[in-house]
Amino acid sequence: MQPNRAELARFQRYAKPQASGCWLWTGPHGTNDGYGKFQSAPGKNKIMAHRWSYEAFVGPIPTGMQIDHKCHTDDISCTGGAGCPHRRCVNPQHLEAVTPSENTMRQRHYARSRTECPKGHPYDGDNLIMGKDGKRRCRECDRARKRRTVAADPA
Repeated sequence: MQPNRAELARFQRYAKPQASGCWLWTGPHGTNDGYGKFQSAPGKNKIMAHRWSYEAFVGPIPTGMQIDHKCHTDDISCTGGAGCPHRRCVNPQHLEAVTPSENTMRQRHYARSRTECPKGHPYDGDNLIMGKDGKRRCRECDRARKRRTVAADPA
């Protein structure tokens, strides 16, 4: 995507450079998830501001990839979530196209720091299952769920 001058000017009105190097999005937010939305011209659909920035300044987002905020990955004090200031960052130098699995693996939130599943089984060794989406699962709970499913099947 090659934005025109009007689109760039409109975008830059909402991207405020910070001392951290982040460009904080001060424009509209689409939902309560903390990500900005950008409408490059009247009548065009709104898209996530960080995705627009990546496509405008870096290039097309490869099929199946997501845009990760490297500034968030590097800030170990940020716990993530809707209040995360990095979700508002639209600096293309802070954005990177990654697989959904890699994006999930980089997330830091309360569940990432847990060492046990909700039933108290450890998230380590043979009991740890890493899903394709990067989420951790407990092998013992997974086995129990499968036993319940088989037992409930009348066939």
